[in-house]
Amino acid sequence: MVPLLFASMSELYDVEEFWKFDMRVGLIKNAERVPKSKKLIKLTVSFGEEERTIVTGIADQYSPEDLLGKKMIFVLNLKPKSIMGIESNGMLVVAEEESGRVHLIEVKEEIPVGTKVW
Repeated sequence: MVPLLFASMSELYDVEEFWKFDMRVGLIKNAERVPKSKKLIKLTVSFGEEERTIVTGIADQYSPEDLLGKKMIFVLNLKPKSIMGIESNGMLVVAEEESGRVHLIEVKEEIPVGTKVW
């Protein structure tokens, strides 16, 4: 049996909790720094027939140009949140090391925009 390496680091949830999240592949159509912020980037993301504005806090490690044109994974069914006066309608999924270093999780080109992730 393989030990649960991360079980002691967080609570355990029933898989039904995970299925509540609507995660989709999105294509970043536009990316720009949020004025007066060191960490925020405002994204315009296409999910096929829908586009959303999503604000992400990774500008201290990535430039808008690093994100433009990339396919990534987003959580869509979160409550909208106003961040520095911009309504964010989703969340970019990234990998974060304990040190705080963030890694982008790119999706292969052949996976269609809007595809559900689980």
